Amino acid sequence: MVLGAIELFTGTLVLAMVGVGAVLAGIGASLGAPFWLQAVLFGAGSVASIFGLRPFLKQALESDTGADKTPRSFGTRAIEGAEARVIEKVDHSGGLVEIAGDNWTAYPLEPDQLLEPGDRVTVVEIKGATVIVWKQS
Repeated sequence: MVLGAIELFTGTLVLAMVGVGAVLAGIGASLGAPFWLQAVLFGAGSVASIFGLRPFLKQALESDTGADKTPRSFGTRAIEGAEARVIEKVDHSGGLVEIAGDNWTAYPLEPDQLLEPGDRVTVVEIKGATVIVWKQS
């Protein structure tokens, strides 16, 4: 579960595949398998899913979608470039924006920029749990 949660932020699909190996080892443990067999299940499941399953999943996620042929993004990469609406004044000390219904702490790209509530901005970068935004013209 922890690997899956971390995978949401990395988007590499490696941790999810290691999670598959962990699930296999857990199944072995629940069936009373000795520790060495659990380790083998973990290693074999992780390696097999990284080299066998990951390429297909990665291709499916990166394949062209719809008429505009833009690749799908997920995790924090899906937010970069998104449009946001300022809901609390954003200046050098921070503020609040709404992105697809979620509120994010935001800072302007240029420290002297002042963004007022209602302004439309573009997410330029993600730094941890905050976004760096630029006012649209």
